[in-house]
Formats: sequence, structure tokens, C-alpha cells
Amino acid sequence: MAVHFSVQGQIELYPPVPLAQLWELTEIGRFEVAPHGASETDLAALTDRAKWVLVPDADSGTDDQGRPNRIRYLRVRDLSIQSPAINHRLRDLSAWMGADHEFDGELRFSGDSPGDVGVIEPYEDGDWPEWHTTGGRFGDPS
Repeated sequence: MAVHFSVQGQIELYPPVPLAQLWELTEIGRFEVAPHGASETDLAALTDRAKWVLVPDADSGTDDQGRPNRIRYLRVRDLSIQSPAINHRLRDLSAWMGADHEFDGELRFSGDSPGDVGVIEPYEDGDWPEWHTTGGRFGDPS
């Protein structure tokens, strides 16, 4: 039986990553790009639908086709995904954004078992993310 997780949150990509550098990840369907200048309401609706969304840097403008020049955030709201898929998405993003960029933040997760909760910390340079359980049967009891 596969274990599914709910994963949510927003992570900053610092400095903002050129969209061209991440374009292949959008073409294979792992991430969707929010429109430049989208309102918070529109971003929330897109994240509910697309689950893994790259949010543009508001200060970087758009290219001649209206696509954002740079990505500032990864926003996630995926309510049923297996851990290998989470790990692969974060690792792929890490590898494609390159050594000149880093993550700032973490995603929250909860598992199928009641109380299994924690955070996922992505790492740069194509490394696997680290999961820190903070509750439930595997968590820190303090």
C-alpha cells in the first residue's frame, strides 16, 4: 500500500531563477508557472488546481511573449502525493536552478497516519530534500 502525504507551503528561490533555466520542468508537467502580476486570489486558485506552482519575481518583468523573466517562489498545495514524487520534484528543481541559487524555507507535510507531521527542507545542487518529522509515531515527543 502506497503512503500518501499532504504537502503545502512556499519556498523562496534566492536569488530569483531565470524561467528559461527551469523551462524543461514546466514542459514535462512537474510545475506550472503563474502569470506575472497574478493576484493572491489567482495564485491560490492556481495552486489548488496545479498543485506545484512557480511564482514569478514581481520586479523582473516579462519577456516579449508575456512570460515571467524570473521565478521567486515555489508554492505547493498537493493533498495526495507519494514521498518519492515529492523528493524527485524538489531534487529536479534544485538541480535545474543551478549552483548560483538557493532555497529559503521549507514545506509542511502530513502523512496517512494521524499525527505524522513535519517539514521538508530542500537542498541545493541537486541533493535530495530532508524530511523532519515533528509529530506522530516518528516525531520528537518533546
